[in-house]
Amino acid sequence: MEDSDKIAPPAADSRVWTLPNVLSLLRLGSVPLFLYLFVNDREEAAVILYGVFAWTDFLDGVIARRFDQVSELGKLLDPLADRVFIIALAVALVATEALPWGIAAAIVVRDLIMLAAFPILEHRGVPRMRVNFTGKTATAALLFGLTWLAWAETSFPLTDIARGLGMSFTIFGAVAYWVAASMYARQAVEYLRATQETAGGR
Repeated sequence: MEDSDKIAPPAADSRVWTLPNVLSLLRLGSVPLFLYLFVNDREEAAVILYGVFAWTDFLDGVIARRFDQVSELGKLLDPLADRVFIIALAVALVATEALPWGIAAAIVVRDLIMLAAFPILEHRGVPRMRVNFTGKTATAALLFGLTWLAWAETSFPLTDIARGLGMSFTIFGAVAYWVAASMYARQAVEYLRATQETAGGR
């Protein structure tokens, strides 16, 4: 077969079934099962499930970079899975009164604002912004903190330590969450301002 007849492999950014994407899909798929277990007095199983899949957030990023499996779908799927994962546990913890509703609201409202802003900004021509270090730190802190708060609701040992540790990281993560959001907002404003100045100078 001549080279011209060979089917070229899909571009890296258009691939769908990469290992990082599968991990993100599994993380999303675990949410209903986690919620079912958590609200039906199976907190231990729910926390183990959550902890295992929380680690996939770190793992899929490492695999994507190390084995050149970064894709456009993954850039959307990974942060979406993180958002759903965080919101699901925050809501579950509020339901069990393990997390003050004010902190949960700060987390959920921030995500809702970001989700609403994305299509508006894209319509205005603002390119998709990459997740910054502060945003990654906030997400990691929230996943870590909320997991420990959930641990405190189980019969596992060290629940008192877990409660204090979890609340500290969750509060830190919520604050960093809003700091990251303000940084994204500033980037968007600067881009729009530069675009307007360029258009006005023509």
